Amino acid sequence: MTLLALIWSLFVGVVHADDTVAVLYFENRGNPDLEPLKVGLAQMLITDLTGAPGVQVVERAQLQAILDELELGHSGAVDPNSAAKVGKLLGAEWMLMGSYFEMAGTLRIDARLVNVETGAIEHAAGQNGTAMDFMSMEKALADDFRGELTKQGRSTRDEAGEGTAVAAVVETTAPLLAEPDPEALEAAVAFSEGLIFMDGKDAPRAREAFQKAIDADPNLKPAQDALAALDL
Repeated sequence: MTLLALIWSLFVGVVHADDTVAVLYFENRGNPDLEPLKVGLAQMLITDLTGAPGVQVVERAQLQAILDELELGHSGAVDPNSAAKVGKLLGAEWMLMGSYFEMAGTLRIDARLVNVETGAIEHAAGQNGTAMDFMSMEKALADDFRGELTKQGRSTRDEAGEGTAVAAVVETTAPLLAEPDPEALEAAVAFSEGLIFMDGKDAPRAREAFQKAIDADPNLKPAQDALAALDL
């Protein structure tokens, strides 16, 4: 049995495809300095989506194990076939994936919910703002997809035995939820770098990056939790 098959057999026993979403790394289509953000953005969305009624969210460690086995590393630029393969190996019915673009202080994040089996986009949403609005934009996207996933999970259970209905694609821009933070993006990138160092088993550099994130944004709980986990 290959390592990939072993990983799949371990995960599929605890993950139920009909109610499961995997958040893939987003693709950076702009500022190269924001390349690490693809990892942190996915982790933040995973955290904020966890607990949606009737929906299970795949942990990032499981995603990274599959990506490493497929030699995709931390890539956010996966083709449709690779994305579908990752989704199936994780036992997911849906994948949340997308891209972000930043230029001259303007930030755009696009996300879409994709049916793993059919490849159909079941929901899409986007956020426009400035670099200072990053945290609020992420929260708005999480709220949007949390509601959609809850609805999709309910629809799947209601349609059991009859197939899953595919929802129309809806482009939305939810209102921002917090005041702009001039260091929000800097904190998110540092947090992202910490996750990448942690994946590479480089605890000292991960700790330094998480501390940098906290210094930029003392209220960034994901960075606080990650730093505390390193110190256990």
